[in-house]
Amino acid sequence: MDSMAAPLPLPALERLVAALIAAELNAGGRRLNGAEVARWDGAQRLDAEGLALDSLELLACGAAVNAFFHLHESGIEDMLLLERTIAGWAGLVHRAQQEGFARLTFTTSGSTGTPKPCTHDIATLEEEVAFFAGRFAGRGRVVALVPPHHIYGFLFTVLLPRRLDVPLLDARGLSAGALRRALRGDDLLVAHPTSLLVLQRSLGGLPNGLLVTSSTAPLPATLHAAMRAMGAAEIMEIYGSSETAGIATRTTAEGPFHLLPRWRAGGAEEDASVVERATGREFPLPDRATWPSARALHLNGRKDEAVQVGGVNIFPRELEARLRALPGVADCALRLDTSLPEPRLKAFVVPAQPAQGAALVAEVEAHCRSHWSAPERPVRIAHGPALPRSAMGKPRDWNRDEEDVALEGVFTNSRDAAA
Repeated sequence: MDSMAAPLPLPALERLVAALIAAELNAGGRRLNGAEVARWDGAQRLDAEGLALDSLELLACGAAVNAFFHLHESGIEDMLLLERTIAGWAGLVHRAQQEGFARLTFTTSGSTGTPKPCTHDIATLEEEVAFFAGRFAGRGRVVALVPPHHIYGFLFTVLLPRRLDVPLLDARGLSAGALRRALRGDDLLVAHPTSLLVLQRSLGGLPNGLLVTSSTAPLPATLHAAMRAMGAAEIMEIYGSSETAGIATRTTAEGPFHLLPRWRAGGAEEDASVVERATGREFPLPDRATWPSARALHLNGRKDEAVQVGGVNIFPRELEARLRALPGVADCALRLDTSLPEPRLKAFVVPAQPAQGAALVAEVEAHCRSHWSAPERPVRIAHGPALPRSAMGKPRDWNRDEEDVALEGVFTNSRDAAA
């Protein structure tokens, strides 16, 4: 077996177990948000006295925890079903890690397909965190606005606090006022663009000296500038993926990213990749990229045409196929509406029966609310006899006037657009 790492502390394991259970329950149709999950503690029960997991949910959650921590390697995974609290499950994980702890398996979001497992050696992740620990030496605390079971959250809210030997504040359950009172100038705030947008709207300012990290989605230059104007001393944007962990960082609103020590430049443009220096293994990048220098890269858009909504990769072409399969939809198009403060999807549908356009919009809206995840769901839907096209016959965007005519009396709700 690979070189072993020290077991993670029990509080961190309880946070991880809670996040894994919540993710599995949400995948099965529950509606749990991060703030609610952040309030769970080790005493949170899984049975009828708490979350009321049925037998199938219990099996699914146990399988998720087993897969993430590799409990099957110690033969302890069956004992999960004998425990009924988060602390009980975390205790079993801690026991397994004392016998051997070398790998973890993270999972991609699977927002429009089967989630993909991504296994990482703990030793490699610890090397990355050692780099960031040097970069953030002197911080007095890590404040988390992200869950711990994805690779970014694990690195920065589980491994990094341990490496820095500082406390962690899980702030996902705090109100804006409570967070304003809690933040200190020596904090490292671990966030993503959506949570930073909420802070921009909710907080009048930030304590001087605060350092911020952002990942999971591109950080708009306007938001970067706004956070600096509010008092943040520095904002580090981190580029990476579930498959690679961190790849590169930048502290400017625009311009190139700079590679972490683990990597060297690989291919460019459609063949953009990075190469692991220690092994020579090549990892394709999800984005097109160019290399202005040996250790700097410019990102030029996704190769797979994915867009990001709330930090989740969404594939409009796949969602369009799902819309076209609905009764009454002859054709459709989906686009990212970047005019909104937080970009969300919008849709244009062509009804099979032109006179039924408004009714079809309402039916599509109801279907998406019931069957699609929040990042997938279009918040504005327009309709017309044909998809919008330019004078040259190419697909074009549609303007707000077209949408407003289509949506009159249906669901023009500004709060919904920001939900």
